[in-house]
Amino acid sequence: MMSAVSVHMRRLRSLLLLCALSGALYGVGAPGEALAKGRAIQGQVVDRNGQGLGMVSVSLAPGNVEIVTEPDGSFRIDYLRDARGERIRLSRRTEYQLLLFRVGWNEQQIAVSYQRGELILAPITLQEDIIRVESSDEDIDPGSHTDPAQNAGGSYEGE
Repeated sequence: MMSAVSVHMRRLRSLLLLCALSGALYGVGAPGEALAKGRAIQGQVVDRNGQGLGMVSVSLAPGNVEIVTEPDGSFRIDYLRDARGERIRLSRRTEYQLLLFRVGWNEQQIAVSYQRGELILAPITLQEDIIRVESSDEDIDPGSHTDPAQNAGGSYEGE
């Protein structure tokens, strides 16, 4: 036969388990996530073919925030950082600058006018950084140029 304390402990464990499961189902998470509800700037970075670009650095100014896009190119900024580095909400009716950068791609800066709520941007297309290699008629072989003014060896005073 169970004691009253054992019955209460079992009920308490069941209640705690139920709370943990409901928190997981309803998205209750780490501190600061409550700030994210309702205010966010989100979008997707794509290449010229419309394919998502992951690992793109997305910075928001003012706001002191820098994130990296997901593998499908998506991003979501739902907080700013104050001078102490603490998370704060996006400011209503504010002009922000998004700076997008990825090695091998041209950097892009976009003005964003944030009013309130969720701002979903149109896909942002980054262009590949193209390096052109062209032939030259100039002879740049150092062996074919002998300049008597240049000394091939070093000399030190006193030698």
